[in-house]
Order: sequence, then structure tokens, then C-alpha cells
Amino acid sequence: MTQGDPRIGTVWLDPRADGMDAMLHDTGAAIELVVTYDHSHPFERRLVGRAVNWGDDPDYSRHDYTFPNQVFFRDRRGVLRLVSPYGRSHSIGDVQETRIRFRYALESGSSAADYSKVHALRSRIEGLEEWMPINCVDYKRLPDADGGPTDVITLQRREPVKFARSLNATLRPNYSFSISPVPGKSFINDEVIVETRANKPRSWDDHLDLHRSVRDLLAVAGWRGYGIRELAAQRTDDPVRALAGNVLGARWSKVDTHHVAARSPENVRSAFLFDYDDVGAQGIGRWTRLRTDHRRAIAGMIHSIDLQGMALETAVSEAGAALEHLGYGLTLKGGDQPGRRLRDHLSRITREIRTDIGFDLDEWVARFANVYNTVKHPDRADDFTAVEIANALREARIVFRCWVASRLGMSRSAMEQNLRFVPMNRPLEP
Repeated sequence: MTQGDPRIGTVWLDPRADGMDAMLHDTGAAIELVVTYDHSHPFERRLVGRAVNWGDDPDYSRHDYTFPNQVFFRDRRGVLRLVSPYGRSHSIGDVQETRIRFRYALESGSSAADYSKVHALRSRIEGLEEWMPINCVDYKRLPDADGGPTDVITLQRREPVKFARSLNATLRPNYSFSISPVPGKSFINDEVIVETRANKPRSWDDHLDLHRSVRDLLAVAGWRGYGIRELAAQRTDDPVRALAGNVLGARWSKVDTHHVAARSPENVRSAFLFDYDDVGAQGIGRWTRLRTDHRRAIAGMIHSIDLQGMALETAVSEAGAALEHLGYGLTLKGGDQPGRRLRDHLSRITREIRTDIGFDLDEWVARFANVYNTVKHPDRADDFTAVEIANALREARIVFRCWVASRLGMSRSAMEQNLRFVPMNRPLEP
């Protein structure tokens, strides 16, 4: 689908029933289907649902008001499967109009396959090839017999890196190429694909949580937003078939969605605090477990990365609550009583950082607690300048990122060296 390019066609709410005229378009924020119909249409109640009171069925027990979890749309360009509706709006008049938003639109195969759950999901994550430089392309320059150079490019398969037992999550180095007789049309593409796969179909959220986990890891390492793109889904009961019906191979259906992080408008190299060479496959596995154990705290710390223009006080409040939650959780996991003081929770985090990160951690605990409580409580004297508050927030983010790096297995020497090149490590000045 292309944003701003509406498609006019037919939608089937039930493959066994007649289709309905419809428009499908990508609004830039959602995939939206628009259907118009008369009051007497047999699917009226399923389209309107329980948004109105039905006089002949006040308790919604006599008719079916459920909307199907997947529908089919066809136009001159082909057939799309729309999956996971999540919002409807209605205009009621002589001709009724219903707008339904869907999380996913897929290139369709067999109508019998139920894509509300899938066996496998693939994605590419912005910045992953930079963070994990496992190349499938080798290059050598060799001398010719006549003394001139010959450039030799070799494409070779690399072993996938398994990073979680759940859904057999792997990072799969891959390449693609096209050789064209037309000058300028040949290309070689080197990439790393995130893949999750299960024997039994699993929900989209189960799959996407592991893909988002990799994206969140990059966000902590590079402290910028990274998009998830080029999603493709697979069901093993919906392979590619020839006209004769024989199976030709697995079908990977391209997925359009706004349910994942959008691609970042930035086109700059990342200054990672740590990369794959620093933590390895074991470090990625530790991250998935860490993110599961401290989901709310980690989500709170990285939430502001994608938000431009957030108020400084709001960012400090969010970081303070997240770090308090993290320290509380660490104390509980250690078998101790957490207590109620913010400084105790912050100290529980800093005790795990055994690296010189450029400022005294005990002093930072006191400084950030004072800034956070000043921002949080209106009865506190406003003794801090905006620059002091911004530097306290900057240091809080450094503490969090270094704590993550330590937990993932990064060495002290590598952390101290990399910190010198991380922009966040430079203090802000008036």
C-alpha cells in the first residue's frame, strides 16, 4: 500500500457471502477501510456492532454483532488480507458509512488460512546492520595476468545468531543481488533479518515483542529512534502453489502496518555505547530477559527517545519514576526489602556499575534525587537552573545505559573507552 493512494474495490467480510463496495487507504497513521451500505444489508449489525442500541435486540442476544478478525479486499492490483481490526467509526443516514482500522494488511494467499496468528515473522530494523557488522559480502582486488586489477566480490552465507529460546528468535545475516545487462541496474544488498518462528501459530504481539526487543536494545545502545520495516509473515498452511496445486515453496507475505515504530527521518551514523562485538549473542539473550523482568522501568527510560519537544520537567519525572521502579525491582530480585527512599533505589542501580563513567555516582544519586523531587513537588524551592536539570537528566540516562551495558557483559575497559565518543557524555553548558 502507498500512503495517499486510495484503492477502490470489493471487500468480503465472509468469503462465502457477496462482497461489498469499499475503499482502502493508508492515512499515514492507520490502514483504513471505508464501506457504504443500506440499512437492510445483512452485515449491517456486524459493521455497526454495539455502537448503537438496537430496538429489536436491546441485550444483543438475537444477532451476531462481532466483526471478523480478518477480511479480504480485492481491486485491479490484487488481493489484500486485512487482519486485526481495532477501531470503528460510523456515519448513519440514508446511506450508512463505516470506517474500520486494521493493524495489518498482507498480500493474500489461500482464503482458508487464518492470519490472526502466524507461524513466522521477519523484519529489518534500522541500524541493525551497523550495530552488528556481520557481512555476507567479501571483496578482494587481484592482479590480472597483464598487470591490471580484477575486483572479486564474494557472497557467502553466514550462520544465523540465535538470541532467545522463545519463538526460536534469530538474527539472520542475508544478502540479495540482481545482475542486469542494463548499466547501473545491478545491485548487491547486505542485510540482517530478525526472524521469529514457532511450530504452532502465535499471535502477532508475541512475535513482534521479540522484534521490538531488538529495536529497544539498539535504542539503548545508540540513544535514538530506530524503525522496524520490511515486515513479512508466514503460515505453514499457506505455501506458494502452482496452478496445478503442487507446493512451490514457503510464502512470505509482505505486511503493511503502522503498529510498529516508524522509520527514523535521521540519516546519520550512530554513536553506540556498545555494539554486538561488545556483548555478543549471549548479551542479546540477557537483554531479552532483562527487558522481561524490568519491562516498565526500561520502557519508561526509552519512551522519550522518539518524542521530540518533550518538556524537560516531564522527561525528568519520567526518568525518575522509571529508575525508582528499576531500583525497587532489583532490590526485590535480590531478596531484600526495597524501602521507600528514592536514593536507596538509585544506589541499588549504581552499585552494579563498576566503571568510571565520568562523574561520581554517589554524588549523582543525591543530585538527581534533589532535582527529581524539586520537579515533582510544588512545595520545593526552585533552586535548579534549566541547564542543571538537563545535566541531571543526561547523567541519569548515562547511568541507565551503563547499567544495561554492564548487565549484558560489556567489559569495563570497553565501556570507559566508548564513553569518550558518546555525545551524551559531554556536559551541557549555558
